[in-house]
Amino acid sequence: MTKILISLLVVVHFAVAVWHGNAHTVLAITLPPEKNAFVYAVIVIAPVLAAALMWTRYALAGAWTFVLSMLGALLFGAYHHFVMVSPDNIDHLPHGTAYAQSTFVATAVALAVLELVSALYGAFCVWGWSRAPRVPSYPKGTA
Repeated sequence: MTKILISLLVVVHFAVAVWHGNAHTVLAITLPPEKNAFVYAVIVIAPVLAAALMWTRYALAGAWTFVLSMLGALLFGAYHHFVMVSPDNIDHLPHGTAYAQSTFVATAVALAVLELVSALYGAFCVWGWSRAPRVPSYPKGTA
């Protein structure tokens, strides 16, 4: 169930992030190359990699990747959308249609909530797995 829920959270996050990216484009809000690299690596690619890892024997690494990517995305987005004064801040958006501006604000808030919930759920999963009793592994032909 955990891998299904994490995969679902990743799919929803990806869809909202693309929607938010489209609002960036419509409002002509650009990011410098280093911030763009962070967005693609941490906010787009890392969660997808995490979901893929969840379906392998590296599920714990996938859960850690999920937690760290959602935490990184949350901190980056919260700072840029709600704290730092720039065209990327919801209170300082450039001129555009009311629809584009409301889409930007709604998706920024949705991303923050989704990333917080995802980071907390992923941390809960990692914590639970780290507390689970380990079954010893014996070489074939023994035990």
